[in-house]
Amino acid sequence: MKTVTICVGSACHMKGSHHVIDELDELIRRYGLEDEVELKASFCMDQCTGNIGARVDERQIYDLRKDNVEEVFRREVLGNG
Repeated sequence: MKTVTICVGSACHMKGSHHVIDELDELIRRYGLEDEVELKASFCMDQCTGNIGARVDERQIYDLRKDNVEEVFRREVLGNG
């Protein structure tokens, strides 16, 4: 099982992390991955000055924004990006 963790701390919340979580939840359902991908929220992931803090398993993701969620999902979760 893959674990996708999204920061919901103040800075990431202001950048749209709740939108990202909603979209990831929809993508997980659309691809039928409910039993393969766990979506979690976390407070500060030490990316406050960059894009939205995110991890897939233990790998830090540095380019997640609310306008590229599906692109990052395809690359990091599906592995075809």
